[in-house]
Amino acid sequence: MAASWKHVRLCAREIHKQKTLSALNTNTWIGAKRLHTSVRSQSFLCQLRISGRHHLNRPAIVCVLPIIRGKSTTAENAAPLPTSDYIPEPPPLPEAPQLAETLNALGEPSIESLGLGGWSPSGVVQQALELLHVGLDVPWWGAIMIGTVCLRMLVFPLVIKSQQNAALMHNHAPVMTRLQERMTDARASGDAIAMQRATAEYLAYMQKNGIKMFKSLLVPFAQLPVFVSMFFGLRGMANLPVESMKLGGMYWFTDLTVPDPFYALPIFTAATFLLIVQVGVDGVRADMMSPFMRYGMRAMPFIMLPFISNFPAALLTYWCTTNVFSLLQVLFLRIPVVRTMFGIEQMIKHEANAMPKKKGFVQGFREAMDNAGRASQFEERQRLDAVRFKKAGEGPMVKTYSYDPTKIKTIKPSQISNVNNTVQAKPK
Repeated sequence: MAASWKHVRLCAREIHKQKTLSALNTNTWIGAKRLHTSVRSQSFLCQLRISGRHHLNRPAIVCVLPIIRGKSTTAENAAPLPTSDYIPEPPPLPEAPQLAETLNALGEPSIESLGLGGWSPSGVVQQALELLHVGLDVPWWGAIMIGTVCLRMLVFPLVIKSQQNAALMHNHAPVMTRLQERMTDARASGDAIAMQRATAEYLAYMQKNGIKMFKSLLVPFAQLPVFVSMFFGLRGMANLPVESMKLGGMYWFTDLTVPDPFYALPIFTAATFLLIVQVGVDGVRADMMSPFMRYGMRAMPFIMLPFISNFPAALLTYWCTTNVFSLLQVLFLRIPVVRTMFGIEQMIKHEANAMPKKKGFVQGFREAMDNAGRASQFEERQRLDAVRFKKAGEGPMVKTYSYDPTKIKTIKPSQISNVNNTVQAKPK
C-alpha cells in the first residue's frame, strides 16, 4: 500500500515540475496503464491526460481517484489527495437589469420598452409625443396639443398657397361659372367641337389669371398622412395601454385610453368640422363646391358622429385641437394687414346678378346625375368613333363604284368607233 502511494507521488512530482506545457509532448497520456498495473491489488486507478494544445502556460493537474472495494481501505488510513496551486477564476456576476433603458426620466415605462415607437410614421409620432411628455414635463393631453400645433405650423406655408388660390377663384367666380355652364350645355347637346372649344376657353382663362385647381387640394393632401399617422399612433398607445395615459387627461376625461363618457368630445369634434366645411378653412369654400358635394360635406359630421363616439379620448383630443387651430387660423388670415403681408387678394363682394342662382339639393343632384350620364355617353361615342376610324383604315376597302379604279380597263377599237359615230350623229 505504501509502495503504491510512493509510486504515485513520484509520478505526480515529476509532472508538477513542468511549469508550462510547451515542453510536454502533445496528447501525452501518463500513468493510465502503468498505475493500473502497479496498484491492481489495492484497486487504485489514476488517469492523467495532458494536452499541449489547450491551457498553455498553466501548471499540470494530477487527479488521483481512489476506488474503495469492500473494507480494504478505511477513512482513517486513507492518504490525503494531492492538491494543486491552480484555482479557477470565479464565474462573472450576473448583470443588473438596465433600468435606464426601460424607464424614462419620469420613472414611467418608455415607449420602446412597451413595444411601441420605431421608424414608421406612427412610431415617430409616438416617440415625439413621449419626448414632449418627458422633456417638457407636461401631461399627455398637453403633449398631444403641443404636438398638434407644431404639426399644423409645418403645414402653414401650404395654407397660404391654398388661400391665395381660393381668393383668385372667388374673385373670378362669375366668369368661371359661365364657362362651366357652356361646357355643360355642349356636353348635353353632344357637340364634341363646342365642348372642346368651351373647355379650351375655360383652361385658358384659368392659366391667364394664375388659377390652379390642384392648389386648393394642397392642404387636405398634406394633412392626410399626418392625420393617419396621429390616428394609428394614438390608437396604439391607448389600446396597449400606456399606463400613464390613464391619468393623463383633464377635467371630465382624465383617462385618455377610453372614450369620453359624456360624449362632449365627439360632439365638439363634429361641430367644429361642420364649421370648417362652411367657412372653407383649407381653401375649399362650401359656396364654391357643386351642390351635391356641398351637401355631402355638410352631412359628413352627422354620419361620422356615431363612429367617433367610440374613439379613445386621446384621439379626440388631437382632432379637437386641430379643428380649433384651423378656425383660429382662418380668423387670423382674414385680417387685411395679414392678407396683404402674405400676398392674399381681398375678397370681392359680387352682386346678386353676377353670380348664378344657387340650386336646391334635389335639382343639383339631378343635374349632377344628368351630367355624369351625358359624360359617359359622350365618352362612349368617342370610343366608338375611334374604333370605326381604326377599322376603316385597317380593314378592306368598301366598294362604292361599278369597277375597280386601280385596274386599267382596255377599250376595244370597235368601242372607240361607236363612240365617235355617236358624237358625230348628235345635232349641232
